[in-house]
Amino acid sequence: MSSQRPRLRNGVDIQLQSAFQDGNWPVAMRLAQQRARTFNDQYYDIVKVCAESQLDDPNAKFAAVAAIDKFVKDGTVIKDVDAIDLLEWATEELIPEHVFPEKLGPLRVRAVKAAPKDSVAATRCLQSCLLHWDLNSAQQIAAMIDRSFAQERDFMFWNIAITHMLATSTQSPPDKKKLYAMLAQKQIERAAQLTEQARASESKDGTPTRGVKTEEEILLLYDIVGTHGTPDDMKKLVQSPVFSPVAQFRMGRKELFQRVTTGYRKNHDWEALCDLCHECLSHTGDGGQLSMLVCDWSVWKQFIEAAARLKSSNTKIATKVQELLLKLAQSKDLKPIYKRNVLLARVSAAFTLATNDQDDLKDGKPSSLRLRELLHYIEDQKSNIACFDDVKEFLEQVDVLGLKHVAYKHIPDLASAAEDPIVSARITLLSLKAQYFLSTCPISQTQLAGKTPRLKCLVCDAKFDSESCSSCLTKISATALEAYNATTEQFPESSVAKNEILPELSMVVAFCNVKLAFCSRRGYVPSPPILQYLLRALLILEHQVFLTPKHSQISLLLVQLHLFLGSAHRCREIWHELGIKRTIVDSVAPIFYDRLSTVAPAILDSSDNWGWELVETLRDHYAKALKLRMHRKLIDAFEAGSYGSIIDMPEYTENLRAGCTRAMSLVEEVRADRLLGEPCGEFLSDPRFHEVADDLQLRNIVDYGSFPLWSSSASAPLHERLSLGPALSNTRSHLSLLGEAFQDILSYRPPTVYKATAAVMGIDYTFVIEMMDRISNSMSKFLGMAASTHCTSSEMPYYESVHLLATLIPLCVSIDRSEPLPDILNDIIGAVRAAMTTLLDDLPKPSGTIDHTVSALRSFHQLTMLHDTAIASKLATAWILSFNEREKERDRSGSSSLPKEVVSQIKGLQASAEAALKEGKAVVGKLKSEIGNGVEFGVKLRQWVFEDSGEDLGKLVEDGTVKEVVESWRLNVVGWGQVKWE
Repeated sequence: MSSQRPRLRNGVDIQLQSAFQDGNWPVAMRLAQQRARTFNDQYYDIVKVCAESQLDDPNAKFAAVAAIDKFVKDGTVIKDVDAIDLLEWATEELIPEHVFPEKLGPLRVRAVKAAPKDSVAATRCLQSCLLHWDLNSAQQIAAMIDRSFAQERDFMFWNIAITHMLATSTQSPPDKKKLYAMLAQKQIERAAQLTEQARASESKDGTPTRGVKTEEEILLLYDIVGTHGTPDDMKKLVQSPVFSPVAQFRMGRKELFQRVTTGYRKNHDWEALCDLCHECLSHTGDGGQLSMLVCDWSVWKQFIEAAARLKSSNTKIATKVQELLLKLAQSKDLKPIYKRNVLLARVSAAFTLATNDQDDLKDGKPSSLRLRELLHYIEDQKSNIACFDDVKEFLEQVDVLGLKHVAYKHIPDLASAAEDPIVSARITLLSLKAQYFLSTCPISQTQLAGKTPRLKCLVCDAKFDSESCSSCLTKISATALEAYNATTEQFPESSVAKNEILPELSMVVAFCNVKLAFCSRRGYVPSPPILQYLLRALLILEHQVFLTPKHSQISLLLVQLHLFLGSAHRCREIWHELGIKRTIVDSVAPIFYDRLSTVAPAILDSSDNWGWELVETLRDHYAKALKLRMHRKLIDAFEAGSYGSIIDMPEYTENLRAGCTRAMSLVEEVRADRLLGEPCGEFLSDPRFHEVADDLQLRNIVDYGSFPLWSSSASAPLHERLSLGPALSNTRSHLSLLGEAFQDILSYRPPTVYKATAAVMGIDYTFVIEMMDRISNSMSKFLGMAASTHCTSSEMPYYESVHLLATLIPLCVSIDRSEPLPDILNDIIGAVRAAMTTLLDDLPKPSGTIDHTVSALRSFHQLTMLHDTAIASKLATAWILSFNEREKERDRSGSSSLPKEVVSQIKGLQASAEAALKEGKAVVGKLKSEIGNGVEFGVKLRQWVFEDSGEDLGKLVEDGTVKEVVESWRLNVVGWGQVKWE
C-alpha cells in the first residue's frame, strides 16, 4: 500500500492535464466537460466537479461535496479509484474526518466490490480508509482482498488485524462487536492450527501459506486470544509446542516472553511466572551445556523477583534459583557479557532471596552475604563504565557502614591496586560516583537534638542544616576535579579518557555543585539556589562540552542550566548540536521549549531564520503527523507486517493529538510573537487550540531517560532541580492555552482598511463577552485543581488575574445602574492589583552588585509573568472603557453606560498596569546598562564565581568559556529590548 497523491489518471490528454496542474480551473472545467460528452466517461464528470470546487465562488467550492452526497444517496458505483482520489482531495478541508465513514468510505467499498481482483486499486482504497480511520469500510475491503487473493498471506493477516481493531473500537456497532471478535479469533486460531499440524507432521513444505509464521504474527495471535479469548484459550496457547513463550524464547525471540510475563505480573501469578522463567533458564544445548540464552538478565530479574514473592510459602524456591545459578556459573567459556549477567543475578538473589538480617559490616570487614556478593561483582566489573548503574539499586539497600566501606574503602583500594592507569582512572570514577550517591542517601545523616534542628554526617562527622552534607560534597567535588586534571595530563591522546572518563568526572564536579546550590533541608520551605555553585557547574560542563561536543548527557544538562540561569542563547546552540530527530521530538522537546518564550522570546522570533526553524520544527511535526486521523506510518507498518505497531498506532496517535507537548508548541510560539509584537496568526482556529476541549485530558510524556541518575531515590532527580518550574501537566496546559486565548481575543485589531459598521461592532462586542464567559468558566475548573502544584509562583498570579479579568468584562457589561454596585467588583480589581504588586515585589532588581545582577538575569520568567499580567489588565480595562464609550454614544441618556465609580476603578487598574509595565521595562534597561559590552562584567563574574573554594576550578575554566556565557546573557538582554511594553 504505497502512498499516492490525487492526480489525473494516465491517458488524459496533455491539454487537460496542463490546465489542471496549472490551476486554470475554468479551462479545466470546460475541457473535462467536453471529454465527458465525447467519451461518456464518469471520470471526466468528476474531474469537472473537482475543478469547479477550486473556484473562488463560495457556492462552487461545495460542488464536490454535493456530488459525493448524491453518489452515496443514489448508490452510485465509482469504479475508477483515481476519480475517488480526486473527490477526496477536493473535499479535504470541507468534509470533517468523522464524516469520512459516511461519505467517502462507502464509495471506496463499492469500488472494491466492483473490481475485487484489482489488487492495486483495492489496496489504495484500504490505505485511504485506514488513514482516515474508517475501520468499518477498511474491514470490508480487507475481507474482500483476502477472499480474492487467498494465496497472499499478508492480505489474510491484514484482514485479521483490522477485524481485531474494529472489534475493540467504538466504531463497531455494539451488536456486532462480539461477531467481529469471534471472527478475528477463529481466523487466526485456524492459521495457528495449520502451522501446528505442519510441524507435527514434519512437513517438508514448511509453514503453510495461510499459517502463522513470523514473530509479529505470533504476537498478533497472542494479542487477539488475550483480548477476545477465554483463560482456557490463553492457557492452551501458552502450552503450545510451537507458540509457547518457551519455544519462541529458545529460538531467540524474547518479545513474547516479555508479553506473557507482563500478564503474569499484572495478575500476581508468581507461581506461573517462576515456572516459565525456570523453564527458559534451564534450556540446554546439544552437548548438555546450558544455552547462552539462559544468561539473559531480564529473565533472571523477573525470576528472582517472582521467587522472592513466593519464598514465604515455597521454601524450596530460593534453593532452586541458587542451584540454577551455580550450574550456570560452572559453564565453560562464558563470554564477558554473559558472565556479567550471571554475576548480577547472583547479587540480585543475595539481596532479594537471602534473609539479610545481619549487619553488612563487622569489625571493618564485610559480613553479610549480600555485601560480599556485591563486592565480588564490583571487583569483576570495576572497569566497566556501566558498573555503577548496575549496582546502584543494590547500594540503596546496604546499611550506612557497608555503603561507606564500598565507596570510601573497597573501591579506592581497587583503584590503587590496578596496574593499568586507565583501569585505575575508571575505578576512581566509580568510587566518586559511589561517594556522591552516599551523600544523597538519608541514611548518611542523623538528627541532632537541640533548639535548632541540625544534622550530623555519618561519613565525616560534620554538622550541617541542609539536605546533604556540604563538607562531603565539597571534598568529592575537589577530588573529582583533581582526578580530572590528572587524567587530562596523564592521557592526552587516549580516546577512552576523552570520551568516557573526563565527561563523567566533569559531571561529578557539576552534580556536587548543583547539590551545594540547592541547600534547603528536606521537608522545609526551599530557599533560593546559591547561584555561584550553579555557575561553577555550568562552567565545568561548558569546558567539557567544548572537548566532547556530542556528549548528549552533558548537552542536556547544559540546556537546563542555561535556561535556569537565563543564558538561553547559548542553550539554543547546544540544542541545535544535539540534532533531535522528529521521531522523538514530542517526548524530548519540553526539556528545551517549555517556558522558553518566558526566558528568551527573541529565540523564537518567527521573523528570524533560526527562530522560525525552532518554531517550525514543532508546528510542522504535528501538522504532518496529524493531518489525517491516523499517522501515515500505519501504512508502513502494514507493508512491513509489523502488527504490534499496527495495534499500538491508534493509541500513539491519540496521545500525540492530546499531548501536553502539542499544546506547549502553540503556547510558546504565540507568546513569543505576542511579546515581540509580531502577528500571531489565527490562534482560535489553530487545531492545537480548538481541538482541546475542557474535558480533554492532556497527557504529558517527557523522556528524561538521557539524564544521568546518580542520586539516591530519596533525592529529587537533577532534571527536576534544574527545571524552571513544575513539569508540563494537563492543568497548566489548559490554563496556558486559555491565557493566550484571552490575550489573542482582546488584542485583535481589524485591518485599517476595514470600516466596521455599528451592527458589526455590536457583533464583535457580543463575541468578546461570550468568549470571556467561556474563558472564565473554563479557568475556574483548572484553577481549582491544585493549580499551584503545576505552576511556578509567578504563573499563578497571572492565571488568577486572567480568570478575574475574564470575569470582570461580562460583569461590567451587565451592571444594572438601578442596583447597588456588586461587592465582587472591588474584590476583582483589588486582587488583580495585588497580583501585579506581588510580581513586582518578587522581581530581583539589579543594584550594581554582581550577585544582584546575576539574580536579575535569571528572573526573566518572573518578568514575563509581570508583563503578561499587566498587559492582560490593560487590554481588559481598555476594552471595558471602549465598550462604555460606545454605550454613551448609542444612548445619550447615560442609562446604559457604566457608573462613574466603576469607570474610576477601571481607570485606576489601567494606571496600575501601565506603572507595572514601566517598572518592568526599567529592569531590562538597568540590566542592559550593567552588562554593557560584557567585558567588564565578565571579569567581575569570574572573580565572584570562583572566590572562596572555587580557585582550583577557576584555573581550569578558560576566559573564553566565561565570555561565552556572558555573551549569551548580553544577547538575551538585547532580545528583551525588542519586547513590546505598550
